[in-house]
Amino acid sequence: MRKKKELPDVEPVRLPTIKGIRPGKYIFWLLVAAIILIIFLVLYLPGIVKGGRWVDFSSPLTEVGIVVDGAYAGSTTGGHVFISSGEHSVSYIKNGIVIDEGTLSVDHPVFATLFVRRTMDVEIPATDTDGLYDSIVSRTLSSLAAYSGIQSWPDGYNYPPLLEDYARDVVALGIDDVSEDFHLMSLFVTNDRMLADLGAAKAILDAASVDYTCIDDEAIETMLAGEGPVKDIETVQPTISVSRTDDGWFRYEATSLTLGSPAALSIESMASQPFTTSTSAFEMAPGYVSQYDWALFVEANPYWSPSNKDQLIADGMVDDYYLAGITLSTLYENTSPVRNVSWYAAQAYCHWLSGKTGVAYRLPSEAEWTLAALSAEGDAYASTLYAPSSDEHPSSLYGGLWEFTSTAYVPLSRYEGEVYDASSIDEADIVVKGGSYLNAGDGISAETVGVMQRQTTSDYAGIRIVREVK
Repeated sequence: MRKKKELPDVEPVRLPTIKGIRPGKYIFWLLVAAIILIIFLVLYLPGIVKGGRWVDFSSPLTEVGIVVDGAYAGSTTGGHVFISSGEHSVSYIKNGIVIDEGTLSVDHPVFATLFVRRTMDVEIPATDTDGLYDSIVSRTLSSLAAYSGIQSWPDGYNYPPLLEDYARDVVALGIDDVSEDFHLMSLFVTNDRMLADLGAAKAILDAASVDYTCIDDEAIETMLAGEGPVKDIETVQPTISVSRTDDGWFRYEATSLTLGSPAALSIESMASQPFTTSTSAFEMAPGYVSQYDWALFVEANPYWSPSNKDQLIADGMVDDYYLAGITLSTLYENTSPVRNVSWYAAQAYCHWLSGKTGVAYRLPSEAEWTLAALSAEGDAYASTLYAPSSDEHPSSLYGGLWEFTSTAYVPLSRYEGEVYDASSIDEADIVVKGGSYLNAGDGISAETVGVMQRQTTSDYAGIRIVREVK
């Protein structure tokens, strides 16, 4: 049997008291304090430090921007916007136009803001103030003009609902008739996604009983399939009556003519669809606006100086190639054609020259340019900038440089038998005519339509002007 071992005496361990408080009590209260601190840090402190609410701004209008205390805070399509507690000045902007403004009061919720998103709803009114509807039309047309040039879409590319948003805005503003504007917009529909957008917009307008007109959907569908209808039109041949003026310009008498030629409506034939129009009497310059002419213009209008190019670009008047390769001087008369100028610059030149001389100068319409080109049929194609002059008609109408016109390019307008002056639709691109010295002569005719953006400058485009007949 094992002998029992005696253990030494030891001092018992005792937890210290704190001011007479037994350990069990103060440990309990420490745990309670820790729990309270955690609750405070998690449930209350975030709300105290960052007080405010997530505000859900909504409006029957699409894409309304929210400005809070002078700073952009988001839009109605961007989800909730966090706004701190207190009084805030707010304004609501669409297309750069303030549609409403005022004061927004946000309280200071504290409890559990880390876990529970405190929200409030703000409804933005829809009123047609300061030309809001006109700005919606303009922006929609600008976007449509850009997308109309796209015939194939990369995988995953999202086409924005341009016409659908326009229709929603029309309904929100309570407009009951958009026939003219919607018809024009439909003339830019040149691909399948735009056609689907057109259908969605029509459904919205129909549901709200808004009156509208547009190009026939079936015509667009068959066009996209390459099997569009052939337009039935009686071709009108112009009476070409041209004479030389005392100062060497060419006078053309008033006439009617058909531009384009009958062909099945397709993507390829959009620009050559036939339509009949007329011209009043006009006089056309024998050649291009020269570099010397432009030097005089810039001298009188420093805004258009190449040294002011950055401002011109910022204003959307030109691109980065404005007057590239051109040295302007009024000390000697350089008769070489001015190039790398934009349509906006050409318009400004005509305005300046008209004011200086008291004679109305302008760019030719497509019909006027075509009439002049028909009078020069048979001329050799100008493969340089220096074609020989003629006593019978202006020179270099075929080849040389593409020439700006005053006609807007609206893709399907020709099929509808309509023509739009560039001054009546600021958002469309511009028709240019004649080809350049780089084009193959057998591919350019009086009917050939080129297209340029208004601010684009090109080494292969120049200016020929006409003047009104008194």
